[in-house]
Amino acid sequence: MLPRVRAMTVGDTGLGFTSDAGSIAFERPEILVPREEFLQRQDSARAKAAVASLDGLVVYSRGGSAVDMHPEVFYLTNHYSPHPYFGDHQELGTARSHAVSVLPVDGPAILIVDGPWWRPDLVVADDVRAASDINSAVGKALRDSGLMGNRIGLVGTSFMSAAAYLGLQRHVGSKTTLVVADMLIEELRRVKSRAELEILRRGAIIGSRAVDAMMAAVQEGNREVDAVRAAADVIVGSGAVMYDMPTTSGRLAHHFLWSRLPTYDAYRSLERGDWFHADCYGAYGGYLWDFGRTTVVGGDPGDDQLIVLEASAGLVEHLAAIVKPGMTAGEVHRNGMEWLSEAAAGTPLALSEDESPVLGHGLGLGWESPWLRPNEEIVLEPGMYLALEGFLGAEGVGGVFHEDNGLVTSDGFETWSTARSRWW
Repeated sequence: MLPRVRAMTVGDTGLGFTSDAGSIAFERPEILVPREEFLQRQDSARAKAAVASLDGLVVYSRGGSAVDMHPEVFYLTNHYSPHPYFGDHQELGTARSHAVSVLPVDGPAILIVDGPWWRPDLVVADDVRAASDINSAVGKALRDSGLMGNRIGLVGTSFMSAAAYLGLQRHVGSKTTLVVADMLIEELRRVKSRAELEILRRGAIIGSRAVDAMMAAVQEGNREVDAVRAAADVIVGSGAVMYDMPTTSGRLAHHFLWSRLPTYDAYRSLERGDWFHADCYGAYGGYLWDFGRTTVVGGDPGDDQLIVLEASAGLVEHLAAIVKPGMTAGEVHRNGMEWLSEAAAGTPLALSEDESPVLGHGLGLGWESPWLRPNEEIVLEPGMYLALEGFLGAEGVGGVFHEDNGLVTSDGFETWSTARSRWW
C-alpha cells in the first residue's frame, strides 16, 4: 500500500528553492529512477508478452523535442531521442527521431537509437545500437534475437510515422506475425512507483508556480503572450520543458482553442471584463503536468460570469472529493456530470454528457488511461496519478476551464496542484 502523501508547497521538505526569477531548482530528475527499476519494468513487459503468447516485443517511441510520443521506450530504457524528425523521403536515414526497444521474452534487451548522442550514463539496455537507418537496424535486431518468423507484439503504433510502420513490415516479411499490443506497457505505467511520484510531485510544484505567474500577468493592456511568457520563464528556469499553453480570451473564449501557431494571441491586448482561460502543460524529467485556470480581466466578474466560473472550478473540486480506489473511471464521470448538470442548470453553459465526453485522464509520461469518460470500466487504484478537468463554453457567453492534478491514495484523492484556484 502506498503511503499517504500530502500536498506540498515549495520549501516543505527542502526539495527545492525559489530563485529571484521565480524558478525552482531541484537535483536532476533523470537520476531518480534507479537502474533496478528499469530492469524490473523490462521483466514485467516480458511476462505480459509471454501471457499474451508473444515471443517478444518491438516497442516504438518518438522524440524530436515532443513530450507526448516518447513514453514506452523511455519507460523501459530511460532513453529519449532529441533528434528532430526527418521524413524518410529526405533520404537522410529512416525513422529519424524514433527509438526502438526489441525485447525478447527470453533474451537481452536491444535498444536502437537514431544517432550517437545517446546517454550511456542513463540508458538501461543490454545492447545499444546507433543507426541512421532505424528500419534496417530493427530488422537486424529482430533476426539477432531469434524473433523473425515468430509472434511479435508491436507496441507504439500511435507514435510511429507511417514510413516507420511500412519499413518495419518490409523488414519482418510475411512469415513473422506482428500483433498490435499498444496497451501492454501503458497498463504497467498506470500505477506509479515511488520514484515516479517524486518526479511528478516536483513537476506539480513547477507547473503550479508557472500557472500562478501566468494568471498574475492577466491584466488590462497586457496580451495573451505576456501571460504565457511569464509562465515560460518559470518553466525554463526550473529545468522543465514547456510543451504548450493554449489560451483564449474575450469574444473567442467559448473556444477551448483558437489561435494556431502559436496557440496564444501575440497581438491582441486584454480588456477589462474579458474572459481569459489557459491550459498549461509541460514536462519535468519526462513526466507531465497539466493545469488549467480561468479569470475575468480585472478580477471582478459579473453575476452571470461568476456562476460559470464557480461551476468549472467547483466541478474539479467535486471530482477530487469523490475519487476513491475501487471506483471505475466511468462512475467518476457519471457522478461529475450529474453534479455539473445541476450546477449549470438554467445557464447558457448547461451541457449534455455528449458535449463533455472526458472529465479527466491519467497522467505520467503521457496523456494516458484511465480516461474519465462514459462507460470506462478501468478501476481506480492507489498510485494512479490523474488530471481532473472541466471546460464549459457557449458562443456569446464565454468559456471557462479548470484543471488540477493529483494522486489516488488508499482512501481518496490528494490534489498536488498548489496554484491559486480562483482569480476573482
